[in-house]
Amino acid sequence: MLKTPKLEFGERVKLDSKDKKILELLQTDGRMPISKISRKTSIPRDSVKYRIRRLEKLNVIRFYHAFLNPAKLGYPMYSYTTFKLYHLDEKREKEFINFLNSIKQVVYISKTTGAWDVAIGICARDFKDFDDVLREIRSKFADEIKDIETGSVIQEFKGDYMADLIEENE
Repeated sequence: MLKTPKLEFGERVKLDSKDKKILELLQTDGRMPISKISRKTSIPRDSVKYRIRRLEKLNVIRFYHAFLNPAKLGYPMYSYTTFKLYHLDEKREKEFINFLNSIKQVVYISKTTGAWDVAIGICARDFKDFDDVLREIRSKFADEIKDIETGSVIQEFKGDYMADLIEENE
């Protein structure tokens, strides 16, 4: 199971135009060799290597991953489900998150603000598989779940492309 590194809050990391170019290329292709990044950015290889290590250390780059097509893996239903919870103490919240992590069809989990407390992504083989996952969650945490809302992904148009957010500090 992929353990997503925790989001860290704090001071903004200063990035320049070279960092932005490197990050743009890595977001397009996380497996791009340093030599190719160097060639495309006109930044020396050693500098590219140093900058990538620095960005990893500073947790600007949290991890590298491939975007998989769930339908090609036999899971054509991809849905986001949000939960409104009754006030959970820290221990019970951790149990809830750990339980969600234990369900293989749950591929995304986040704690959120606003009307919903937790959002998850579920990949399912069919409606029954999806319903089984929700029933399992509901039965284990019936006293903690106040409301549930779900919506299926029909088509994706953009995903996790944050390089455009970078404001350069040269």
